[in-house]
Amino acid sequence: METLESVEYVCPKCATRTRLDPRFVLWCLSCGHGADPYPPEYNKREARTRDREIERSLALYTSLKTAKSLRPSSGLSRAVAVYSLLVHVIGVLVVAAPLAWLLGGGPTGPAWIATLLGAGVFIVVRPRLGNKRLKPEFGFDRGQAPRLYALLDRCSAELGCRAPDRVSIAADFNASTWRAGLAQRRVLRIGAPLWNVLTGPERLALLGHELGHQVNGDTTRTLLAGSAWRSLSEWTRLLHPDQIPNPRPGTRPVRSLRTGGPTALAMELAAPIVILVCTLPFFAIAVGLRAALTRLQLQCGQRAEYLADELGARLAGTEAALSAQCKTVFAGSLPIFVRGRRAGKDKADPAALWADFRAYVESMPENEFQRRLIVDRLRHTRTDRSHPADHLRIALLHERPALPGTISVSDEEWAAIDAELAPRMLGAARAALR
Repeated sequence: METLESVEYVCPKCATRTRLDPRFVLWCLSCGHGADPYPPEYNKREARTRDREIERSLALYTSLKTAKSLRPSSGLSRAVAVYSLLVHVIGVLVVAAPLAWLLGGGPTGPAWIATLLGAGVFIVVRPRLGNKRLKPEFGFDRGQAPRLYALLDRCSAELGCRAPDRVSIAADFNASTWRAGLAQRRVLRIGAPLWNVLTGPERLALLGHELGHQVNGDTTRTLLAGSAWRSLSEWTRLLHPDQIPNPRPGTRPVRSLRTGGPTALAMELAAPIVILVCTLPFFAIAVGLRAALTRLQLQCGQRAEYLADELGARLAGTEAALSAQCKTVFAGSLPIFVRGRRAGKDKADPAALWADFRAYVESMPENEFQRRLIVDRLRHTRTDRSHPADHLRIALLHERPALPGTISVSDEEWAAIDAELAPRMLGAARAALR
């Protein structure tokens, strides 16, 4: 890859002179000035929410540094399960209560109206599967990539879990695992750019982390908990004040003094207010219940993420797990790199995209790598709300006892796996360049 000569940078804060790669941010290695040239801005409410989340994350990290086990406590897991079950019980009662009233001999008219209304609400908030049934063409199975699945079998046996039923290759800098459909088939999704920048041991750490979610006690990934959260989201959407019909500003009511008289007009104007007063308490309850479940899920889910990191270290060794986690700082480079290839004068070659991206990452100077780690710490960067901050995951791997790793894969085995995945890596590159 083409390289540029370094340029001299004089820090405006401490006057330190440094030679830096002009492809990347110019900053001072001595005092850190300019390390984050575009820090995110938050309003007061966002800042308070962020500060509370950071405080809770730091408290969890501190408690886990010396914990005997990173596995979520059985009490916390049961709390998530019981809470999720109660959410679905409330949904069932919405239709069961008026139906019992109707069958018990209640007034026919009101009982029928209440039953039909309850049935309509239940249809909206009913339990739902998190993911639909897998399509036959989704991903690939062990018959199409026997070498990769043989490695997944070894990793799964070491961790005490089942190997994935399907694997897919995507074009993003990430990896994930989930269960699909009523049969809860296990799916592993591997991001092609991430896979290609990792070394063999780092790939093992990645696989160990994703497979570890099958055995780390994360109840937030269960069908029950996911369905409960979606049900509460539907409750809040159904009861939200925005659902109440209000006349647009500057428009006249449908009824007028000529057609309906003052009484009709007053009723029309008062109806939204009455509905708001009646539904607002239930809306507040739904929001509170969803916030409480989210709080439980975050506490359980973040601890499970830490455990998944440790399970990855068990397979590949702590050093490889740390190295793999540190490489998440390259995620922000992918969109820029791909956009550059799309906008290039010559049509980008999909077959060379991931190799070129790896060469770009490897050409990154150490000071730029350290700068990105600093920015991650300043911004408290994380994959999403269910994950701890990346810098805390790195720090906890440092704090916990070092693990040597239990599985080794030869270069020949990796070459065979790469050969199996080559057509799918090419497909992911074509998708990224569209």
